[in-house]
Amino acid sequence: MKYANALMGGATLLAAAAVAMAATPLHGRAAKPVIVTGEQREIITRQVSYADLDLASMTGKRALNRRVGFAVQDVCSEAVGRSDTWGFRYCSVDAWRDARPQISLAVERARQIASTGTSSITAAAAITFAVRD
Repeated sequence: MKYANALMGGATLLAAAAVAMAATPLHGRAAKPVIVTGEQREIITRQVSYADLDLASMTGKRALNRRVGFAVQDVCSEAVGRSDTWGFRYCSVDAWRDARPQISLAVERARQIASTGTSSITAAAAITFAVRD
């Protein structure tokens, strides 16, 4: 629930800020400043190297997906904890959402290099994603 609560807390802070900005002073008196505070959250990142994999092969693609899967479980266990089933699930979905486009680009780059010897896709050696605790 920690992850879901943090999302709800962020939405509440945004709503409070919007109300504070829309408020007008009463009877010509200067409005007092409204201060909104919130919990500072740490960003937890993971990098999954694939420099040693042949992503043009099915074996290499499977290995990269396994590595990313382990990293997603690891980062979400640290950020949310496994006891918060829904928070863990949302965290995993977000982490995979960040990782999948990078995986696709890496695989496409490997295919281009395998077929033509070059690629127009910028080289990277790791999949990187982040979640908030």
